[in-house]
Amino acid sequence: MSGGARASAGRFRCLALALGLASAGATAAQAQGVGLMTGSKQPVTIEANNGVEWRQKDQLYLARGNATAVQGKTKIRAKTLAAHYRKTKSGNQIWKVTANGDVTITTEKETITAQRAVYIVETGVFTLTGNNLKMVTEKQTVTATDSIQYNSKTKIAHVVGNATVIEDKKKVEANRFIAYMEQGKDGKTALRKVDAVGNVTITTQTEVLRGDRGDYNGQTKIATLTGNVKLTRGDNQLNGEKAVVDLDTGVSRMLGKVQGVFIPRDGAEKDRQERETRSPVSRKTAEPTKQNAAAREAKPVGRGRVGAKPSLRLPRAN
Repeated sequence: MSGGARASAGRFRCLALALGLASAGATAAQAQGVGLMTGSKQPVTIEANNGVEWRQKDQLYLARGNATAVQGKTKIRAKTLAAHYRKTKSGNQIWKVTANGDVTITTEKETITAQRAVYIVETGVFTLTGNNLKMVTEKQTVTATDSIQYNSKTKIAHVVGNATVIEDKKKVEANRFIAYMEQGKDGKTALRKVDAVGNVTITTQTEVLRGDRGDYNGQTKIATLTGNVKLTRGDNQLNGEKAVVDLDTGVSRMLGKVQGVFIPRDGAEKDRQERETRSPVSRKTAEPTKQNAAAREAKPVGRGRVGAKPSLRLPRAN
């Protein structure tokens, strides 16, 4: 078969697949949700550079080479895509999508990257594994090293392995946490709450807080840490049972039994800082100007001084 014939066959398989999947659900006008991430019944279109295989015995569609599955406003792209379907009275219905290799999932509100993604259409749950695990919304970035499991219906994410949430210049880290998302009044997906467990660290522009457990309220911007809590600001540290931090105002409170470690400045450090903060007027009077130095150098040397030119007197004539 010639290259043109193979290309035509590949395009035909993609078109036939799209039409077959469309017959499994409602029309686009009747569909609910925005795409694969919400379990929508809108038609699914799958395309790939190297064509799409239809394995009827395995009830599987397999796309290779920059494979893309699009449903509504949701797109899944990967090196390979496998769509598993069931036979129903109304047609073939996809129940699971597996993506492998440089996976990128985009919706109206989120962008998700991973090396492998498994999505269960009926439950709206997908599991991400591999390198470059990241979920980005308009306001936050969530990353992990082990896995991210996200329920697109409840908007709850289980983040495992060096779990991190970054918002503005603030960062929340832990061994694992549960992140609760919600759609705000502005229509943007935002972080509503985080429950963090294990080596919890909150970093702001002015301080670092550590504890065994923590929770963060995305609406009030209040973070609470418990268990072996340490608050570090510069060289000073507070140790306590519980800390409450307002990430908006930067105000931190230690509760319960509190122990503080404060490191005073030594004399040399104090003198250095005083020199750096000395007023321009005092520096001007203390430091000689270039003009004064030049004037001193140009001043004539008096007689009798070392280096002065000797004078010669002639005797008077009678």
